[in-house]
Amino acid sequence: MTFIKGKDVELRAWTDEHASPFTWFVNQGLTTQHLFTGSIPMRTADYAERFKKMREAGDVLFSIYRVDISGQCYHNVERKCPDCAAQFVGQCGLHDHRDIYKSWEARFLIFDPDAVGKGIGKEVVSLLTSYAFTRLNAHRVWLGVSEANIRAVKCYLDCGYKIEGRLRDEVFYEGKYHAVLRMGVLEGEWT
Repeated sequence: MTFIKGKDVELRAWTDEHASPFTWFVNQGLTTQHLFTGSIPMRTADYAERFKKMREAGDVLFSIYRVDISGQCYHNVERKCPDCAAQFVGQCGLHDHRDIYKSWEARFLIFDPDAVGKGIGKEVVSLLTSYAFTRLNAHRVWLGVSEANIRAVKCYLDCGYKIEGRLRDEVFYEGKYHAVLRMGVLEGEWT
């Protein structure tokens, strides 16, 4: 069931049935080289437990569906959907809510390489950020992104996020340390 509908994407409430295709795609590693999780490969049960803990902590989780405007069915066994006009391509959410500061951490992952480079990321970032400000009464939304993830950094900048800081050698992958950029946007900047 669609929760937030955009032009080319839909954000749907995350359910346990998303854990299996999510695990399959993440373990393929096709778009996850900049992921901060550390432990890959993981089992579906591990991801299901992780998402359960996030929901219990009050995090807001969505599955990302790419809407196929031509009506052609994209799905296969790993990512079937109830309405053959949409394809499960990623996950996003708002985490670590700090009520007193009205602050949320945003996280985004488009794991399907066929959905990368088509503007879907920008639409998802805009939809989720707008939801945080208009529905959750956020004052600030922030995120962390590997400095080496140039495509994501550009996407966040294009969506109005600003670089607030740089954490040197924060993450280790592909045999070396990488800096992480802390980026954020304030309610007044968004509107």
